[in-house]
Amino acid sequence: MKKKVLIIENDQDIRHIIEFLLQEHGLDTLSIPEPENLSEIIPFAPDVILLDEFINSRPGHRLCKQIKHVAGLKNVPVIILSTANDIEIIAAECEANDHISKPFDINDIVGKVVRMINHSPIAY
Repeated sequence: MKKKVLIIENDQDIRHIIEFLLQEHGLDTLSIPEPENLSEIIPFAPDVILLDEFINSRPGHRLCKQIKHVAGLKNVPVIILSTANDIEIIAAECEANDHISKPFDINDIVGKVVRMINHSPIAY
Protein backbone atom coordinates (compact mmCIF):
# COMPACT_ATOMS: atom_id res chain seq x y z
CA MET A 1 0.00 0.00 0.00
CA LYS A 2 1.31 3.43 -0.95
CA LYS A 3 2.26 5.81 1.81
CA LYS A 4 0.20 9.01 1.92
CA VAL A 5 1.25 12.62 2.32
CA LEU A 6 -1.19 15.45 2.99
CA ILE A 7 0.06 18.81 1.70
CA ILE A 8 -1.54 21.91 3.21
CA GLU A 9 -0.15 24.89 1.30
CA ASN A 10 -1.98 28.01 0.16
CA ASP A 11 0.31 28.69 -2.82
CA GLN A 12 -1.09 26.56 -5.63
CA ASP A 13 2.19 26.44 -7.59
CA ILE A 14 4.19 25.24 -4.58
CA ARG A 15 1.45 22.74 -3.74
CA HIS A 16 1.59 21.28 -7.25
CA ILE A 17 5.39 21.13 -7.29
CA ILE A 18 5.55 19.29 -3.97
CA GLU A 19 2.74 16.98 -5.04
CA PHE A 20 4.55 16.14 -8.30
CA LEU A 21 7.87 15.50 -6.52
CA LEU A 22 6.33 13.19 -3.96
CA GLN A 23 4.25 11.30 -6.53
CA GLU A 24 7.42 10.77 -8.59
CA HIS A 25 8.84 8.99 -5.52
CA GLY A 26 5.85 6.65 -5.32
CA LEU A 27 3.85 8.46 -2.65
CA ASP A 28 0.12 9.10 -2.73
CA THR A 29 -0.74 12.75 -2.10
CA LEU A 30 -3.65 14.98 -1.26
CA SER A 31 -3.01 18.69 -1.55
CA ILE A 32 -5.32 21.40 -0.26
CA PRO A 33 -4.96 25.12 0.46
CA GLU A 34 -6.47 24.75 3.94
CA PRO A 35 -8.92 22.33 5.54
CA GLU A 36 -12.22 23.82 6.63
CA ASN A 37 -12.44 21.18 9.32
CA LEU A 38 -9.86 18.63 10.43
CA SER A 39 -12.45 15.88 10.24
CA GLU A 40 -12.35 16.17 6.44
CA ILE A 41 -8.71 15.02 6.29
CA ILE A 42 -8.99 12.07 8.69
CA PRO A 43 -10.41 9.70 6.03
CA PHE A 44 -7.32 10.27 3.84
CA ALA A 45 -5.26 8.76 6.70
CA PRO A 46 -1.98 10.53 5.91
CA ASP A 47 1.34 9.07 7.00
CA VAL A 48 2.88 12.57 7.03
CA ILE A 49 1.45 16.09 6.88
CA LEU A 50 3.37 18.92 5.18
CA LEU A 51 1.96 22.15 6.59
CA ASP A 52 2.70 25.69 5.43
CA GLU A 53 3.11 28.19 8.27
CA PHE A 54 1.39 30.95 6.30
CA ILE A 55 -2.01 29.64 5.21
CA ASN A 56 -5.12 31.71 4.62
CA SER A 57 -7.27 32.10 7.73
CA ARG A 58 -4.92 30.97 10.53
CA PRO A 59 -1.22 30.40 11.11
CA GLY A 60 -0.04 26.88 10.34
CA HIS A 61 1.35 26.46 13.85
CA ARG A 62 -2.15 26.85 15.29
CA LEU A 63 -3.44 24.22 12.88
CA CYS A 64 -0.47 22.01 13.85
CA LYS A 65 -1.44 22.25 17.52
CA GLN A 66 -5.00 21.27 16.63
CA ILE A 67 -3.78 18.31 14.54
CA LYS A 68 -1.69 17.08 17.49
CA HIS A 69 -4.84 16.91 19.65
CA VAL A 70 -7.31 15.27 17.25
CA ALA A 71 -7.94 11.55 17.46
CA GLY A 72 -7.05 10.00 14.13
CA LEU A 73 -4.36 12.62 13.42
CA LYS A 74 -2.42 13.20 16.64
CA ASN A 75 0.17 10.51 15.86
CA VAL A 76 0.75 11.67 12.28
CA PRO A 77 4.11 13.42 11.89
CA VAL A 78 3.85 17.08 10.85
CA ILE A 79 6.54 18.94 8.93
CA ILE A 80 6.15 22.74 8.93
CA LEU A 81 7.17 24.65 5.77
CA SER A 82 7.98 28.33 6.13
CA THR A 83 9.96 31.36 5.08
CA ALA A 84 9.98 32.55 8.71
CA ASN A 85 13.43 33.12 10.23
CA ASP A 86 12.38 31.48 13.49
CA ILE A 87 10.91 28.33 11.94
CA GLU A 88 12.82 26.08 14.36
CA ILE A 89 11.14 27.78 17.33
CA ILE A 90 7.71 27.76 15.65
CA ALA A 91 8.04 24.05 14.88
CA ALA A 92 9.07 23.20 18.44
CA GLU A 93 6.29 25.25 20.01
CA CYS A 94 3.55 23.60 17.96
CA GLU A 95 4.95 20.09 18.46
CA ALA A 96 5.79 19.66 14.77
CA ASN A 97 8.08 16.73 14.10
CA ASP A 98 10.33 18.69 11.76
CA HIS A 99 10.55 21.81 9.62
CA ILE A 100 11.71 22.82 6.15
CA SER A 101 12.73 26.35 5.26
CA LYS A 102 11.50 27.93 2.06
CA PRO A 103 12.81 28.14 -0.52
CA PHE A 104 13.39 24.43 -0.13
CA ASP A 105 15.77 22.06 -1.81
CA ILE A 106 13.92 19.36 -3.77
CA ASN A 107 16.07 16.57 -2.34
CA ASP A 108 15.63 17.94 1.17
CA ILE A 109 11.84 17.91 1.07
CA VAL A 110 11.61 14.44 -0.48
CA GLY A 111 14.31 13.08 1.84
CA LYS A 112 12.67 14.41 5.00
CA VAL A 113 9.24 13.10 4.02
CA VAL A 114 10.61 9.65 3.16
CA ARG A 115 12.67 9.47 6.38
CA MET A 116 9.65 10.58 8.42
CA ILE A 117 7.52 7.88 6.80
CA ASN A 118 10.22 5.31 7.50
CA HIS A 119 10.58 6.60 11.08
CA SER A 120 14.25 7.24 10.57
CA PRO A 121 16.00 9.98 12.51
CA ILE A 122 16.61 13.10 10.49
CA ALA A 123 20.19 14.32 10.35
CA TYR A 124 20.96 18.02 10.18
